[in-house]
Amino acid sequence: MARFSTRTLMVLSSTFSSFAALPAVADEVVFNCTVTSQTSTVTQTTDLTAPFAGTLIGDYNEVDNPAGTRTLPGVFGGTGNNPIPYTASFALAGDIVSHPTGALVLGVDSEGLQIRVSNLTVDLLGGVPGTLGATVNINYQTFRTVNPSSFYPGGVTIPVPVGNATVSTFTATQTGDGVFGVLVPQKDGSFQFNVVVPVNYTILATALGQPVGDGLPTPGVLPLTGRLVEGTNTVTLALDVSNSETTTQPVEADPFVDVPLALPTVFPTGGTANLLLTGDVTSLTLSTSLTASLDAAGVRQAVPGDVNGDYVVNAADLSLLLAAWGTPGPGDFDGDGLVGAADLSVLLLNWR
Repeated sequence: MARFSTRTLMVLSSTFSSFAALPAVADEVVFNCTVTSQTSTVTQTTDLTAPFAGTLIGDYNEVDNPAGTRTLPGVFGGTGNNPIPYTASFALAGDIVSHPTGALVLGVDSEGLQIRVSNLTVDLLGGVPGTLGATVNINYQTFRTVNPSSFYPGGVTIPVPVGNATVSTFTATQTGDGVFGVLVPQKDGSFQFNVVVPVNYTILATALGQPVGDGLPTPGVLPLTGRLVEGTNTVTLALDVSNSETTTQPVEADPFVDVPLALPTVFPTGGTANLLLTGDVTSLTLSTSLTASLDAAGVRQAVPGDVNGDYVVNAADLSLLLAAWGTPGPGDFDGDGLVGAADLSVLLLNWR
């Protein structure tokens, strides 16, 4: 055991006495929890609409595509390839089912019947991009096409499938400090609880080769209803999530130019006119419905100052630390390679 001078021992004794006299803090046990992806599921229902307006024109080009589609305004007459005014809305709709990943820090005070949720992060796609059906609902002035020959009466909104959109990112990240909830004891020894966690949602998607939205975090909430089972230095969680939100925001982006659109012929049917869309999106409305079942497991956090690993900082830990004083032995909390005054300070600050 290391040897100390009389003065050092007096200082240690005085310091120890002052910390030992401190009142105990709340009996919260802290767990680092991880979402179990294999048994967790998320169903995301999305309805996104983005109105836009501009002109459409055939993909005819005298040099590069002389056999392409030409557009002519009205019922009769006209020559060349002419832009046709239109109004439209772009729509994404469908369900994405995924196995999410994530983590959170959970403080549990089973005697005080209180929990605290902090540092929650959830990748709701589990790292696997999802797909949604994409449609352009377009309303145009009366026009005709050549190659193929077709007539398109104006004033009729036509839904045009344009393939799939890809959702590459959908995350929820807790904002602010920890959120507290009440534990309700159950007959089987478990606890039920409800917690509403403030989060930032981040969604990234692409459609028609263009980004959908700006990808900036959007404030929201993640309501958690759950069942908690506390074991010996472990905890398991079964969480249910149900949330619906609708947001509308302006879109500040450059107009899009010459986006290909395969428009089915109207009179006669059965053909496809290859057009190019130019326009400007002004706003975006996103409605999402989120239903999730999350399983999580947690391991108790190490307690600073706990030398012997029993999750309590007391005289037993002080004895081990003093025995290792000046050596790289147990109790080197600051990682400088030697047990010293800084490590003793950590121990005393966490004395229980």
